[in-house]
Amino acid sequence: MKSSEVYAILKQELDPLLKASGFKRAKSLLSWSRPHDGQHIVVWCQVSQDGWDDFAGSKFVVEFQRSGEPIVGAHPARRQRLASLLADGEREEIRRIQNAVISNLRRPAPTHPNLHISPEVTKSYLAKFELVREPYPERHDIWLRYAMAEHVHNWGRFVAEKLPGCVRELESWS
Repeated sequence: MKSSEVYAILKQELDPLLKASGFKRAKSLLSWSRPHDGQHIVVWCQVSQDGWDDFAGSKFVVEFQRSGEPIVGAHPARRQRLASLLADGEREEIRRIQNAVISNLRRPAPTHPNLHISPEVTKSYLAKFELVREPYPERHDIWLRYAMAEHVHNWGRFVAEKLPGCVRELESWS
């Protein structure tokens, strides 16, 4: 999947809720912002720079920021990624969805080029096909994996469900 396709799906899933909550589309990445208490709350999605792999798919992250400007990555700002704003049970939902995605992946043939670069690259590449066995720790940086449009839609619905609580958390920051 091209990143433009991923962004289009995420926009479809998230834009109605964010607009209904007073957010406006921002200029960079797939982002939205809303003023709050003399500052701005900014929400954005970012597809991994690793690119697309026909077997392992790719991943994206959702980030939240409270700053003086409605700009992604503004300084100074307080920022958190989605997973660090969620409770243990919600991170378990991520693990369940993540494992469903991983279970849908096609493993590469033994002749795949990434399996013949070095033992370290082989190990790292094959790790993408292993289920997440342990619960994610509270501060773990979780990237949301996908290999098809259906996965991105599922993540979009999950993120939309969690958005109100995440935004409330940012609003509570002093």
